Amino acid sequence: MATIKSIGSVNTLSAKTGIGGLVSGMDIDELVFNMTATSRSKITKQQQKIQKLEWKQTAYRSTAKALKEFQSKYLDVLSPTNFRSSGFFNTVKASSSSAAVSVSSTSSSVEGTVIIDSIAQLATKQTARSSVPATKAFSGTLSTTDMTALMADISGKTIGLQLDGSLKTITFDSAFADSLGSEPTEADFAAALQTAVDNAFSIKDVNDRVIDVSVHEGVLSFTAVGSQLSVKAIGGDEEILSNLGLVAEQSNFLSSSKSVKDLGFATALEPLDTFKFTINSVAFEFSADDSLSTIMNRVNSSDANVTLSYSSISDKFTLTSNTTGIGENILIEETEGNLMSAFGLTADAGAEMEYGKNAVLYYNGTKIIRSSNRFQIDGIDIELMSTTEIGADPINITMKSDSGALVEPIKQFVEDYNAMIDLINGLVKEKVYTDYPPLTDEQKEEMTDTQIKNWEEKAKSGLLRGDQALISIASKLHTAIISPIEASGISLNELGITSAGYTENGKLKIDEVKLNKALAEKPFEIRELFASDDGIGTKVNNIITDAIRTTGPKGTRGTLTEIAGIDLTTSDTENNITDTISRTNKTIDSLTTRLTKEETRLWRQFTTMETVLQQLNTQSSIIAQFYTGTGQ
Repeated sequence: MATIKSIGSVNTLSAKTGIGGLVSGMDIDELVFNMTATSRSKITKQQQKIQKLEWKQTAYRSTAKALKEFQSKYLDVLSPTNFRSSGFFNTVKASSSSAAVSVSSTSSSVEGTVIIDSIAQLATKQTARSSVPATKAFSGTLSTTDMTALMADISGKTIGLQLDGSLKTITFDSAFADSLGSEPTEADFAAALQTAVDNAFSIKDVNDRVIDVSVHEGVLSFTAVGSQLSVKAIGGDEEILSNLGLVAEQSNFLSSSKSVKDLGFATALEPLDTFKFTINSVAFEFSADDSLSTIMNRVNSSDANVTLSYSSISDKFTLTSNTTGIGENILIEETEGNLMSAFGLTADAGAEMEYGKNAVLYYNGTKIIRSSNRFQIDGIDIELMSTTEIGADPINITMKSDSGALVEPIKQFVEDYNAMIDLINGLVKEKVYTDYPPLTDEQKEEMTDTQIKNWEEKAKSGLLRGDQALISIASKLHTAIISPIEASGISLNELGITSAGYTENGKLKIDEVKLNKALAEKPFEIRELFASDDGIGTKVNNIITDAIRTTGPKGTRGTLTEIAGIDLTTSDTENNITDTISRTNKTIDSLTTRLTKEETRLWRQFTTMETVLQQLNTQSSIIAQFYTGTGQ
């Protein structure tokens, strides 16, 4: 919204140069001010014009807001009270006698009861799983098989082990060395390290142990089934890790943030810069620098219709089809490199393939097979949640009409519609108070807050009186509401919703008895009246959209949007009122410049007058002195 300049900012002199009546004794300020009063009045009128435009813009926008709120509540596809939706007017509600089935009615549901005798099988999705851990064993090759020599290299040094986020340190100190004995073996080293690890993680009972340590033929291994374990270089000391054949951040699981080339796959990746493969004929290409997270996100958001996941607990990959039912729904082909094999998801990598199944149920004595657990039968949306045991009670699905559930939404629709019409009528019929222009700052200084408020209420009144844009919107809404809809064969009048009378200017009233009777007897006709393609819902929605549409370039937007703009949209500054305010501000700038020049000219003239008077006074004084001197 445009910003106006303060009304009354021209009530002081903008240009003051020269001598201010010291000789003549005249109040030059007041003289100049009064002589430029006409110019100041022109500026004030332009400022008042802008103030009125802003008030009008606010009034238009309040109408646009009311229209938008009504549209969002009753005509938006996401609204639970969408009067354009056939489903909203379906008073038949479905219920199930068992949690094994979730049901909901549709626009074609009718009253009655159907029976699901049993659910033999749920539909499942095809899944490919890696059969072995994806990460290479968490182990290292010791720099020497001589435990005494190894201890000499690592004595006094520390490594870190992080288990499921908990970091503990292991120090190869004198106590550790003493526990090895004089001629330690690999088994002795493994036992001593196991004890140190247990102590670090406060393990008192071997049955509580999570990390197992072993050393065999120079290979140091750590296992932590079901947990995430990694090794850390404490203080940046990687030399000790090298002596133990380990590297910093080595782990028993794959990090989703690292480049795949840096991950320790059990099946080594081929040394390539690019890996290519297809899933369900959708081609993928990844760089060796891409992370595991990047790969999974791209696959999962593709048209391959699958979900790729990795579990750091089981250290295995899973590829699941997004489609339920039987069929070959996962087809993998590696075209360059072995990335999918490293994931363990190809047949050559030993992937375990579990094929999808169809849902099988018996419905009113008939065997039904579906590829999905969600389907529609006899106008009922059905979702199978679980199977039922043989011999269990059948599942009763009951459809019952509750036409009374629509009474309150329809009453609220009429109430909100009337409020919207009231707002428009109030603006176009407001009384105009021509004797109450916008106040100047100078005038406000002489008034109380209450006086200012009361004055401005009258100054704002009637700004949109007789406004054709608003009258047209109200007229179109009234016509759309009261006109019969051919597809339904009825009008609102048959629902007990009629015009409230001429004096109410398009508002509606409801006969609740008649409404309840119509809802019970003519549910289909009422649904068509509101929700058909040319029903009341669509017509009202189109009228509102034509009034407040904000999309498209200027000149193609809604009626009110073009006139006054809508907050928080491009039209906020691209509208007719804002354009007029901008032009008026330029006029004010021009008038202000002209006023400054006028004041400067007058001040120059008065200054000249003061100078001449000063000279005349000086001359008069000299002459007086001359005559005084001669007389002596």
